[in-house]
Amino acid sequence: MRIKSLAIGIVLTAAAAGMMAAARPTPATLDVRVPGVVVLATPPSLNDILDIVLGKGEEARVTEMLSARTSDASRVERITAALMREAKRANLQAPLLVGVLLTENPDLEPRATSAAGARGLMQVMPFHAGHWGCPSSDLFDIDSNICHGVRILADNLRHSRDLRSALLRYNGCVRGTNTPDCYLYAARVYRLTRRNDVN
Repeated sequence: MRIKSLAIGIVLTAAAAGMMAAARPTPATLDVRVPGVVVLATPPSLNDILDIVLGKGEEARVTEMLSARTSDASRVERITAALMREAKRANLQAPLLVGVLLTENPDLEPRATSAAGARGLMQVMPFHAGHWGCPSSDLFDIDSNICHGVRILADNLRHSRDLRSALLRYNGCVRGTNTPDCYLYAARVYRLTRRNDVN
């Protein structure tokens, strides 16, 4: 009983701290970076705090975000496994990668092709196939597509001044002429990265 009371006390204290932090003005973007790691610049929500206290990890959060988009549990499982694996290799947060994936392909269709020719879940252009050390160059394959997409994003992060710039490069929005409203791309990814906006 004492342990349960202690856990509830921790949750309430953390929730109060999160609410106080949320009351202060916060940056509208997620441009906080630690070398090699993307850090989300938003205060933790009550759900995030509960996840930590109850031991609900990042993988469960990714599964939850993807399950809101499809009833195909097998596809969700395979996408989640690929995202978690590539997030670890690239030292990126998996929910950020989900935000990119859902911005690119909200219906989670592995064989999707854009008008510009981008392919698969993360909408990778064909000229990237086979150039990122991925086990296959088949961009319609879930594992291969996510491998390519994550490594391209990680490379953009290394060559950009901040996360927003890296996301715009990923979208091909270098000069703002490739796609209409492409400067809104980063904001869309940020919204989808936050679980409550995905559900």
